This record gives sequence, structure tokens and C-alpha cells, in this order.
Amino acid sequence: MKNDEVDHSEVAKYLKPVISEQARLDALYRYRVLDTAPEKSFDHITLLATQLFKLPIALISFVDQSRIWFKSKQGVDFDQIAIDASFCATAIHSDEPYILNDARYDVRSKSNHLVTSEYGLRFYAGIPLKTADGQNIGVLSIVDFEPREFSQRDINLLQALAKIVMDQLELNLSIVILNEVHQADNKFRLTFEKLADPMLLLDPNSGHFVDWNPAAIKMLAFPNKHDLQILRPADISPPLQPDGRSSEEKANEMMAIALANGSHRFEWVHCSEYRKPFPVEVLLTLIQINERPMFIASWRDITKQKQAQEELLESELRLKFALEGAGDGVWDWDIAHSKVSFSLAWKSMLGYEEEDIEDSFDEWSRRVHPDDIEKALCDIEKHLHGLTSSYVSQYRLLCKDGSYKWILDRGKSVSFDETGKPVRAVGIHTDITDHKNALEALKAAEQNNNALLSAMVDGVFVAQRQCFIFANEAMAAMLGYTHAEFIGLHFDKVVAPDFLDIWTTRYKQRLDPSKQPARQYEVRFLKKGGTEALWVEVIASRVVYKGESSVLGIIRNITEKKRAEKMIWSQANFDFLTGLPNRHFFLDKLDVEVKKSNRLKAKMAVMFIDLDHFKEINDSLGHDAGDAVLKEASVRLQRCVRDTDMVSRLGGDEFTIILTDLDESNVSDQRAQSILKAMEEPFNFNNELVYISASIGITVYPDDTQQAEHLLKFADQAMYHAKKLGRNRFSYYAPSMQEAAVSKMHMISDMHQAIKNKEFYLLYQPIIDLESGKAHKAESLIRWNHPKLGIISPADFIPLAEETGLINEIGQWVLKESVRCAQHLRAEFDKTFQISVNTSPVQYRNEDRAYPPFEKLIQPMNADGSLIVIEITESMLMDAEDSINTKLYALRDAGIQVALDDFGTGYSSLSYLKRFDIDYLKIDQSFVRGMKGGSSDHALCEAIIVMAHKLGMKVIAEGVETEEQKALLVAAGCDYGQGYLFAKPLSMADLENFIHH
Repeated sequence: MKNDEVDHSEVAKYLKPVISEQARLDALYRYRVLDTAPEKSFDHITLLATQLFKLPIALISFVDQSRIWFKSKQGVDFDQIAIDASFCATAIHSDEPYILNDARYDVRSKSNHLVTSEYGLRFYAGIPLKTADGQNIGVLSIVDFEPREFSQRDINLLQALAKIVMDQLELNLSIVILNEVHQADNKFRLTFEKLADPMLLLDPNSGHFVDWNPAAIKMLAFPNKHDLQILRPADISPPLQPDGRSSEEKANEMMAIALANGSHRFEWVHCSEYRKPFPVEVLLTLIQINERPMFIASWRDITKQKQAQEELLESELRLKFALEGAGDGVWDWDIAHSKVSFSLAWKSMLGYEEEDIEDSFDEWSRRVHPDDIEKALCDIEKHLHGLTSSYVSQYRLLCKDGSYKWILDRGKSVSFDETGKPVRAVGIHTDITDHKNALEALKAAEQNNNALLSAMVDGVFVAQRQCFIFANEAMAAMLGYTHAEFIGLHFDKVVAPDFLDIWTTRYKQRLDPSKQPARQYEVRFLKKGGTEALWVEVIASRVVYKGESSVLGIIRNITEKKRAEKMIWSQANFDFLTGLPNRHFFLDKLDVEVKKSNRLKAKMAVMFIDLDHFKEINDSLGHDAGDAVLKEASVRLQRCVRDTDMVSRLGGDEFTIILTDLDESNVSDQRAQSILKAMEEPFNFNNELVYISASIGITVYPDDTQQAEHLLKFADQAMYHAKKLGRNRFSYYAPSMQEAAVSKMHMISDMHQAIKNKEFYLLYQPIIDLESGKAHKAESLIRWNHPKLGIISPADFIPLAEETGLINEIGQWVLKESVRCAQHLRAEFDKTFQISVNTSPVQYRNEDRAYPPFEKLIQPMNADGSLIVIEITESMLMDAEDSINTKLYALRDAGIQVALDDFGTGYSSLSYLKRFDIDYLKIDQSFVRGMKGGSSDHALCEAIIVMAHKLGMKVIAEGVETEEQKALLVAAGCDYGQGYLFAKPLSMADLENFIHH
């Protein structure tokens, strides 16, 4: 059977008959017991109950429409109580004993008035008083004021007393009916008594015989009519009828058919203590006596007819014996002489030849397995004594080779002596060894399954009627219960309250074949005690278990998995340092808020916040100080916004804020002003005050854009605009910022192509020895010949190259081209010629192995380090980290000279000149252009030249454009000059011509 199919025959066994209340009341009224006087026969029963169970109260109660009336009572002084105040009203609707060991704590009774009031009842046991047709009309109950245990033996005793009560009721009713019958018409009585055929009167309500005529009494061989009072058909019948059904069950069915149709004819086997079983044909006819329905039953003895039928059956069996069955063995047993004839197939089944086995009962019995012989003989005895309609048994028989085969033995008595005792039986043997082996394999598989269930770490359960009726040990242990404690628990004791509805819904859907709910889902289960819950993953299927549609489930404890998922989600969505939402969370939230604002036709804004001078804190005080500032800044930002706004950290020193529901135009201004003011307050790190400020960019939805992905970009552009305006301020996005950003993006993209397309080229500006007037050096200057925009100045693209990191690739190209130029000029003109190469601080901070240090870059070119002079900026030396220092020393070790460019424009001390081995100082052109005799620029230039010479450095003056400037520099002792007075930047060919002439 498939899991989702219902075994209707099996389920039917568990269904309780639905009986209408009116039918129950009709049955009660039929006994005419309500409001009758006390009777000793009933009082003796209740008194016996109090003495037997040693408790104060015993009652025989009958349940009317609105009251519980006591026919007999011990221990109470009232005759009836309201139906809604009694336990009997509940017990009467139960087919089983109704037991309350302690009513105060039993959920079925703890709120009952009889328990909570001054009565204080604690124990109750009630047995329904059931009529023959299955109606519960009353209850025999016992009550105590103390809780107590009630064993199965106690239940059996109370049930026995209840049966005595019902027997007394039936007796009373029979007497009443008998009196009515005797008062009936004398003509009917005379006819009834004188009929030659056996006749009986039978009450269809109680199922008891009311009267018998002499012929019926004679047929049963009873000595007098008195012995037949209040008997039922089953009382004068063997336990089973020939078709295998119980006499009591079949008698009720026959009466029901006659009651429905008015009459019914059928065959029956009767017996009595005075006569062996004999077959009769019965005709039940429904009549009215004194306006009461009554069956009149007539019997016809059909013993001879049955004997003829059995002789025919014997003949047919002998024919079957002759034909050897269908491979089965056949036996014919002469019981009186203990002789058994075995067919050839019977013997061959066990491996014997025809002559190996004699025709005797002992030949069979000595071959039956010792463990099976007792049961096999018992099954034979039951049939021979008329307890079974046929003989059926299973046992093992010894084969000739010493092995055993399982045999299904089926037979029937076919001949009887004059006393009804069987004298002959025939039967068939069927080899069921393979069937038994299959059953054993199935049993072994079931044991293996049980072992597997016990070994499983996951929980396994079966649920019926919203209770757990089966579970493995792992299931119970997972929730802190013993196995016995867990079985029978209702869902609400196990499933967490916030998941109970969805659990119950899924359970009902799984039971419904028309539904297809999810087989796998997650819920929370309560551990024993209800204070701790576990996350579990459930896989459920519909099955039929013990004949009832059920849900089979497997659960796995995923509490740790859920905890890990929560941690992973938190790590994926929140910044570890500040606890703020991170970029991922921010972008998701931004998309949600944009959709919400669009739906509500509301405005919102995005702020992009960058902390000014944050790098200096990291560089000077260390990353611990930087982290402390970031955490404090995040706290201050959150104080500046509303609960509905969200602050997040994108990374580094960049934060964003989503401002929602901007119903006032100045809300974003107010928030921005609050943030600027908050950031101006000093930050305290290890008792040292640190000062920063913030630059804020703001963009508004939907004024600036209606696309979520553009809001962050526009706010970022507005922030950079605020920085350009001087920092510590906020700026709103304007379309011109996007135009600048797009232009910048295009230039960056074009720069990538420029490297591939060789659009960059070098010019060289000669550096003149002021004493000799000759060119011993030149500075390489990069230019970009854009295919559309023409020549682009380095001032326009170098900052972008530094920002994007392209400066590393461009710088290395410049260095190699400059080396080639220097090698060529040395070979052609001057063996000491040098090319100066400008470098960027970014190149010194690069750790990418794709861009090796300068000294290693020129090694494959077989170039001497003296070919080039590396120009560095003053600001780089002032901010030099240890790694930069190391790289500068490596240049010196490789023989590469270093020039300090734009000297005099820095703001720090000159102490770095002592720390680094500098070969040249280049005086910034801003000083040279202002040189006139006696001017401050003249004095500064002289001082720089004197200082450089004192420190062992040579001086190059930039931007020399007039003869006066040249003369003043020569007079001050300047070593070299560079500027338009001598030559503008030249191509390689022009430089060669310049040097030559």
C-alpha cells in the first residue's frame, strides 16, 4: 500500500459508532427504571462496591436529558444532580472505563464544580451500563475524597459489577414483558402452547427470549421452562457458527435483518447443556403484542439434511484426495481407529517415497517439530469438540533429509456418530516454508529498522490526532524527555507557540491527499520545561500507521546552524568595527526606501560623509587611534539623525546616511549642520585630543534621480565637491558634478587605451651647466597625444593616473624610455650625460610585484645607475614611511642619484635633508621668476644654494627665463639652470641637435 493511501478496512476498526442521543434515551426509557423505588438487588451491588474497593461512595446512575438520577446510592443523601455537574455525563459517552486517579490535576476534571467546591472529590471510576444493542443508558461509579491508583484488576472487578447491574435490569424487563405477554389474548397463548413445531418469543430490544412452547423446550432437552428464562440465542448456541462467526455477533445481525424486513429465514446451530449441537432452520417474524414489537421464532430441525450435505462434501473431498490436489498433500483420518491415509503428494512434499510412511496418526505426530506439537494437537482438539468450524494449524514437519518444512494444515470433520462426535476428518497440507522465510526476513528487516532508528542522530516521529504516538530515542532525548515521557505528547507541549499555527496547518495539509504542502520546513520545538527552544528542520510524509492516516517525520536539530547563519548574516551586513550596517546592507536598504518613497510619493535623501584628515591620524597615532575615532564618529552620527534614518559605514572613513520622509525642505540641512558640529568636537584617545572635520555630499530623491544606484554616486560626487571647496562643509549634488565625473571616467578609460596605443611620448628639457654653458643633463617630460582631444598636459592626467594606480605602469614606461635616451646620448655625445625622471609618491607605496623597483627595472637593460636621476617631491620625504625610506636607500645602493624637486614649497622642517642622501636640490621656479637684485626671492635663492653646498648637494634652478636671472644665479654659485632661456622641452632629435651645437 502506498503511503498516501488509507486502509479503509483497518481504519474502520478504530471508528466509534455514532449513535444519536435520542436513540440512547429511547433505550433508557424502554427499561422503565427512572423514578422507581429503591430495590435491594441494586443496593446490594453498590454496598458491595464500597466494601470491595474500600471507599465511601458508590452509585448506580441513569442519565436523562437534563439530570443524573440515582437508582441506588451509597454515601450521598440526594437522589439526583444536574447533568452538567456530573462526571457520569462524560463517562456515559465513553466505550471504555472512565478513570480519574486525581481529579484535581486531570485536565478533564480540574475545573469541575464537584472538584473545586466544598465537595472536594478527588477520585472517580465509572463503567458505562451498556444494553445488548450497544446503547449506554447509565453508569456504575465509585467516588473517593482522596486520590488513588486503580489497577486493571480493579477495572475488571468494577466491570463485573456493571454486568451484574445490566443482568438485573434485563431480568426486571423480562419479568415486566412476561407479565404483559401473559396478559395477552388467551387464544394466542393457547395456539402458541399447542403448536407441534418449536416456537419462541424473542424481545428485539433486549435480545432475550421471553417465552417458549413445549416443543421448543423438548428440542433443547431442557427439564423445565424455568431454566430458560432471560436466555439469549447465543446462550443456547456453540461459541462459533459453521461460517466461523461468533454466535452472539451473528444473532444480532439476524435480528437486525428481521427487524428491517419484517421477517428473516436462516440456518443456525443450537445446543444446550442437555444436547449436543444440532442444525435448525429459523424463521423470525416480527409481530405486535400489547402494542410492543416482538419476534416469534419457529425452528425446524435440519440434521438429516445436513448429514446428506456432509456426505456429499465427503464424496467431493475424496475425489479431491484422489486427484492429489494442486500439488498439496491430502490426508484422510479415521478418528475412531487412529488411522490416517496420506496421499503421495503429502509424502513427496517431505521427500518420502510411498512405502516410507505407514497410514497411522503416529506417523504424523512424531514428525511434528517438538516445539509445535502441543499447539497442533490443541488446534485439533478444539475442532473435534465443536469450538471451531474447521481445523487450521501451522507447524513444522520433519523431512526425510532431516530438515523441517513449515506446513499449513487445513481440515474438517465430515462424519459423526449418533451422539454427534466426529469419526472422520479430511484435510490438505500446503508447504508454506517460503512464505515463513519471507516473514522471517521481514521481521529481521523490521528489527534492523528498529536498530537503525535507535542509532539515528536525527529524530523520527509518527503523529496522529495532533499527538506524537511514536518516536525514536533520539527524538525524545533531543528535547530532554525520556522515551516514555515523550510518547503521547500533544503538539502544543512540543511546538513553540509562535510556530504552532503553521505546524498544525502543515500537519493537516500533509494528511489531506489533495494538498501538496512543502515536505521540508523549519520550526522551533520546546525542550522539556518549555523554557528553552530548538530550531529543527522537519521532513514530513503521509503514511498509514496502525490502520490510521498519519504523518511520518524526521527532524534535525539546526540550532547551531541557525546561530551560525545569523552570525554570517550579521557579518555580511554589519561593519565589525562600528556595528553599523555595511555597504551591502546599505544598498539593499536604499533600494527598499526608494521603492517605498516612490509608492508614497515622498522625498528622501542620501548623505555621503568623509572624515577630513583621517589619514593623518592613522599615520601619526596608529590604527588603534584611527579605529577609536571611527567608532566614536559612528556614535555621533547616529545621535544626529532620527530613528527612521539609517547610518552605515561604507568602508575606511566613509559613512552614508539615508534620510527618509523628508516632509520639510530643510531637514537635510539641519542634519548636515548637526553632523558638522558634532565632528568639530575633539576626539579623546589615550588622553590625547584629536581633531577632525567632515565633508558631506547630499543628493535628493526624486529631484536629482529616480534610480537607487545613482543616489550613492551623486552623493559621492557632491562630497568631493565639498572637499574641493575647503572641507568641513556640505554640498548638494548638481548636474555639473556628474558631467565632471563622466569626463573623468572617460579620461581614465582613454588612459588605459593610451598605454596600449602608445599615445604617450617624451620631451626633454636640457639642464645647463651655468659655468660652462653646456648641456650635461635633461629632464624627461611626458606628454599625451589624445586622438580626439590633441595634446593633454600632464597636470590634467597625472593626478588621475595616481588616483587609479595607472601611474605605476606609466612611470615604468617613462623610466625605461629615459634610460634608452640616456644610453644613446652617452654613446653619441657625452659619457656622463644624465636624464632626470619625475616620479610619484604612489610609485613608492606600490607593493605590486608586477611593478618592480626602479633599480631592478633597469637591470635587464644593462644600464648603469648613473644614467638617471630620480626626482622626488619634498612632501614625500616629509611623510616618508619606513618602506619608502628603504626604497630610497636601495636607489642609492644601485648608483642612482636623487634630486629633490620643487624645493622651498614645503611646510615642514628641513630635518629630512639630514636623514636622506640627496644629490640635487631643484629651486622651485616660483622663487626664480621673482629674482631681482636685492629682492627677497634673490635672498632665498642665495640661502638655498649656500645651504645645499654646505650639505654636499648641487643646485638646479628651474624656470630660468632671463639673462638677469641667470647672472644672479651664477653670482650666487648656482650649479645648473633649466628654463626657456636655454631651451623649451625638445624631442629626442631636437635634443641631439641642441647638444651637438
